Amino acid sequence: MNQTPSHIEIDRPLSIDERAVVQWLLEHGNGDNTTFLEQLGQARVARLCGCGCASIDFAVNGKHPQQFAMRTLSDYQWRDDHGHLFGAYVFEQDGLLAGLDLWSIDGQSTPNAMPPIEHLVPLGTAQV
Repeated sequence: MNQTPSHIEIDRPLSIDERAVVQWLLEHGNGDNTTFLEQLGQARVARLCGCGCASIDFAVNGKHPQQFAMRTLSDYQWRDDHGHLFGAYVFEQDGLLAGLDLWSIDGQSTPNAMPPIEHLVPLGTAQV
């Protein structure tokens, strides 16, 4: 049986879309995310999710978080053109901007691309 790795190690800059989504989420997130917005300029993609979704983990100035404990900085959802419901949250670990997680809320599809910013609404918001 062929198993998909949980993470794929990589080192690359964030794409324009990745950077735009993370920046927007931080600007519209919980509390004051100024420190994490500053870190975004130094962040690189360090890992991809092995499931095929568009989730990414960061390294900031070459540093990776060392602890598992995480804190959500921004938590939103969106519906794609096919009506599938997804979640998107940005999180920190050890005081470092740590990643962007994209996940299926309805379990019907894998979010394999960045969400359109104009479709993002706070998690739990009713959407038609």
